[in-house]
Amino acid sequence: MSATSASAARSTRRRLLGYAAQAALLGLVYVGISSWQTRGHLARDAEVAPDFKLQDLSGGSLRLSDLRGKSVVLHFWATWCGVCKLEIGALNALFQSLKPDQVLVSVVADSDDAARVQAFVRDRGIQYPVLLADAGILQAYAVGAFPTTYFLTPDGKIESTTVGLSNRFAYRARLGCAR
Repeated sequence: MSATSASAARSTRRRLLGYAAQAALLGLVYVGISSWQTRGHLARDAEVAPDFKLQDLSGGSLRLSDLRGKSVVLHFWATWCGVCKLEIGALNALFQSLKPDQVLVSVVADSDDAARVQAFVRDRGIQYPVLLADAGILQAYAVGAFPTTYFLTPDGKIESTTVGLSNRFAYRARLGCAR
């Protein structure tokens, strides 16, 4: 091997190690930020998600415990939340791709005016179920920012939780872990 090709190989190796170090640092930053954002949320794996019975936009109701046996994406959002608006397409795509043992349930925080929420849902093309939050649901789930999403296992335990913008691939991956 010539000195020039050995030098090029060392340079390539150093560059690849640099990329690996940057990727590792980025991963650590991501984990740190995620942990900080969800620090007040309900405990993962140790807790069964608090049961609730909430009204949907058509006047019916849904009880979380009725979904036992299914993996659940429990998504908290608000109509005034810009990030929540950005996620609508990803949530519609997720909803359309759910298997029979998977459910997407969204809970809108600003439920004081159901007619306004219905208009928002219609105007934005939301296809997934929307439940109206009651006084205690946001507190029960320690929701301090929007959007907040919990991923529940079929036995009702919390698998993971996120805060902030997600895409359909991240939703699918986390839902897949909630089996």
